[in-house]
Amino acid sequence: VACGRSGDAVVLRGAERPVSVAGANGTADSFVADNASHAVIGGAGSYPRGPRIYFLFLAVDKVSNMEVWNTFFSRAHPHQYRAYVHCKFESCMQQVAGTALVAVPTVPSYYCTDLVSPMNQLLNVALQDGDGLPNEADKFAFISDSTLPAKPFSFVYGVLAARHGSDFCVFPSNEWADVPNSNGGIDVAVKYHQWITLGRAHAQKSWDLWKTGHWHHFMPHFRMNQNSSAWATHGFGDSHNFGCLDEFWHMLAIYGPLQHPGSQHAQDKHLDAFIGGPLRMSANAGWQGECDTFVMWSKYVHHPGSNPFGALYDNLDPPSVPHGGNYARPGWWDRISSQGLRAIRQSSFLFVRKFIDRPSMADSSSFAPAYVNLVLSS
Repeated sequence: VACGRSGDAVVLRGAERPVSVAGANGTADSFVADNASHAVIGGAGSYPRGPRIYFLFLAVDKVSNMEVWNTFFSRAHPHQYRAYVHCKFESCMQQVAGTALVAVPTVPSYYCTDLVSPMNQLLNVALQDGDGLPNEADKFAFISDSTLPAKPFSFVYGVLAARHGSDFCVFPSNEWADVPNSNGGIDVAVKYHQWITLGRAHAQKSWDLWKTGHWHHFMPHFRMNQNSSAWATHGFGDSHNFGCLDEFWHMLAIYGPLQHPGSQHAQDKHLDAFIGGPLRMSANAGWQGECDTFVMWSKYVHHPGSNPFGALYDNLDPPSVPHGGNYARPGWWDRISSQGLRAIRQSSFLFVRKFIDRPSMADSSSFAPAYVNLVLSS
């Protein structure tokens, strides 16, 4: 899980000059109203347009390796994307000023118990983009401040714009949460990586439900993180539940708790616009859905079954193997080689994390130029 937050003086992509946006005490509505005339390229209008990808960054004090992101967006057509960032601290707002990333007004957030508020603040702003009619193929991709693109913009755009639905990278089923229900079975909340990509319908539904207070009580209702002694042995359907709100809320809000007879049963759930479905509900279910972002969870990097994480990991040379992290925090890169960068480019992932800012190269002098050359070249 990672943190995030937002807004100051920035340049909207395609705008002619810097725009002053609402600061930390502003609202999303006032932010959009203040910037409506600048957010449009070629003039306002309710005209049909192609799919647009909304890159939604969650950041604390900065976005790491901003040079790489600057190059990524510089090669994009401005009609095809918007990039918003929610910053926690002023230093982040100052860093992104004048870049393609537009800082949005900050909302309160708390590690683990509520990073969904800044996520949905980003959705709220992005959904109010008035440049052209909404397109059903629009996508809303959440990006951490330690993430980098694993492909050129044209590749990322082509893949996401062509998909019809939302990408949830679902953890193996022993990580899911459950509580007994009145039917003698269990209500299941599926756990997934925070770094999801939502289709427009799911993005709108998420914001509409969040602002009403829907499932804000998830953590106490599912009795999350209340039995630390069971962490190492918890399994599917045992009601020993661990994780953070941002790893459950959007899928729970969109599909509701999934009813299941119990841990000894197996069934397939056909969920509307769930890429990579049906969802297998069983004690031995592995990685499922669509995993857009590589994240290094040592416990599951070689989990049996279809596993894109193990495929990339196994293609890394020794200098490029990331630190392993622990049960609560994923691993990270502070050093990588050219071969490791090529493995990222050749992987199935669209994004990859976690990178410290300006990691060292095992076989060249500067990270950003090597990354651009080996990963972002068409």
